[in-house]
Amino acid sequence: MKKFLICIGLALTLSACGSDHIMRFNLNPQQEINTKPAYEGRSHFFLWGMWQKTDYDLSNVCPAKGIKAVDAHWTLYDSLFGGLTMGIYAPESYSVYCN
Repeated sequence: MKKFLICIGLALTLSACGSDHIMRFNLNPQQEINTKPAYEGRSHFFLWGMWQKTDYDLSNVCPAKGIKAVDAHWTLYDSLFGGLTMGIYAPESYSVYCN
């Protein structure tokens, strides 16, 4: 029974999916973001992110030219801690790009 539960837990952990998503502002679909991010940060979520909302004031990151894009992604660190805690603690990294 113990081996069965370990196999089920391992299968559930390895079957989790993650994706990168990007929000672009004033860009053509053909344009790519190939610059270094102006700001990088990490959001911390607990209990699978349920009932949590995080708002950021990014107006001071790119005051002169404005924000080009915001990219949210999971690094190896984020995936490792999310997997080891089975989502109880689930960090997510983000990058902000200026025009």
